[in-house]
Amino acid sequence: MRSEQYDLEVYEQESLNVALTLYTDDAATTLWNLTGYSASLRIMDSTNGDVLSTLTSGSGLTLGGSAGTITISRTPAQVQALNLTTPGAYDLTVTSGGGTATLLMYGSFTVVRT
Repeated sequence: MRSEQYDLEVYEQESLNVALTLYTDDAATTLWNLTGYSASLRIMDSTNGDVLSTLTSGSGLTLGGSAGTITISRTPAQVQALNLTTPGAYDLTVTSGGGTATLLMYGSFTVVRT
C-alpha cells in the first residue's frame, strides 16, 4: 500500500472526526484486517517540525480490526490546545504486530480560527 497525501482542516470550535476505511487493493474490494495492529498519528507545527500531539490506538485513534477502519477523534478543546496559528503537518502510521510500520497518510493540518 502506498501512502497518500490528504490535507486536514478543522475549525477551532469543532470536533475533529475522520473515519477511514482501508483496503489491501486499488479496486477497494478487500478490507485491510487491522487486527493486531497499532496506529500513531503525529501532529507537528510544520513538515518534519516539532511534534505538538501524538494520537495512538485507544487515545484519539480507534482501529476497527477486520472492518479495516481507523477513526481519528479530537474534541474542540483538544484542537484548540494545539495552538496552531499557521498550517502544521501530520502523518498517520500503522504498525503490524510483527513490528512492520506503514505510513498511510500525511499532509497539512490546519486549524481554522473563527
